[in-house]
Amino acid sequence: MSTKRPLRVAMVAYANYFTDARIKNYVDALLDAGASVDVFALGKVVGTYSDGKLFVDILGTKYGGTSSPGYIVAQVVFMLKATWHLLMRSLSGTYDIIHAHNMPNILSLTGLPFKLLGTKIILDVHDTMPEAYATKFDYPLESLPIKFLIAEQSISAACADKVITTNILHKEVLAGHGIPEKKIDLIFNVGNRKIFKPKPYYSNGQELWLGYHGTIAARLGVFLIVDALSLVKRDCPDVRFLCVGEGDDLAAMKRRAGERQVTPMIEWKPFVDVEKLPEVLKKVHVGVIGNQRTTELKRNYMLPVKMLEYAAMEIPTIVPRLKILERYFDETSAFFYEPDDANDLARAIRFIHNDRSLITTRIDGLRKFNAEYNWDIMAEHYLNMINELAAR
Repeated sequence: MSTKRPLRVAMVAYANYFTDARIKNYVDALLDAGASVDVFALGKVVGTYSDGKLFVDILGTKYGGTSSPGYIVAQVVFMLKATWHLLMRSLSGTYDIIHAHNMPNILSLTGLPFKLLGTKIILDVHDTMPEAYATKFDYPLESLPIKFLIAEQSISAACADKVITTNILHKEVLAGHGIPEKKIDLIFNVGNRKIFKPKPYYSNGQELWLGYHGTIAARLGVFLIVDALSLVKRDCPDVRFLCVGEGDDLAAMKRRAGERQVTPMIEWKPFVDVEKLPEVLKKVHVGVIGNQRTTELKRNYMLPVKMLEYAAMEIPTIVPRLKILERYFDETSAFFYEPDDANDLARAIRFIHNDRSLITTRIDGLRKFNAEYNWDIMAEHYLNMINELAAR
């Protein structure tokens, strides 16, 4: 790094550090560049872990309820805890950078006590919070709660020296809320090639394995996937579905699978650490995404991390025809279906099931995507940003 002593960076995130690939990618890049990193986040067991220049402080577990006030209270409590723990750790040396990950955006405020000492703050917008909450709790975009969240986002961004987000449509939304474009930078949530390596296609006998990993939530269209499985179970008896993840709607998804009589087609697995994912996913031939059109109507432009990790492994994905997905993928790199249409998703599954060679026709397109969007490029861009901020 460019400073006389190694940079000291803190990561603050209301997320499970061990399963959040984006945060781990940043930490990996910083450690490779010689920085020391403190992480203040969530996990399954509260406690501290230290490994050379990496210090991890797990401050709690994620709120698992469905109440929006409950989410807000849990996040505020985490912010207060994180600020206190940052202050205690800073007694041994000043932080050069505090990198706060949303949600919530107000985690950028944890860096305010350190700004007088020259610490720079990054706000990393994984998801645009007003639009995400409008989707999750079905609020109109013009409603008072969403206006409040836009104000919260603006205040949080004003406290930051740099705002990062994950795709161009997110950047447009943030700029539309009044955040200066020149303050917003893009770092895509792509798979780290140290972990997610190209996987050669191989046949699992007659079986065709579909894969999904991540949060199990109705708003992410997981029920649509179950419904599509029920439509293909008779004419495509060799289709199987690997579902890796946890979430508020896991039990409901399992009930739905029972009602649709597709439970024997599904293998369920809990979240695993990021580094273990490729081994779990090695049987998957094609990923599947269920994101609903309502996400687009709410301007919640999610570019699914799971799809980018599949892309790094050269596994094509069946995806809904949404604006954000068509921005970065096309018919050469993905299989498309009409959003919210279980029949059309079933059609896409049958299409691949009946001609497995179609899977390999998307690999060249994925390689072109990976050449332009890969973590090596993103890490270099991030480290340049870190050095520029630290030198100010």
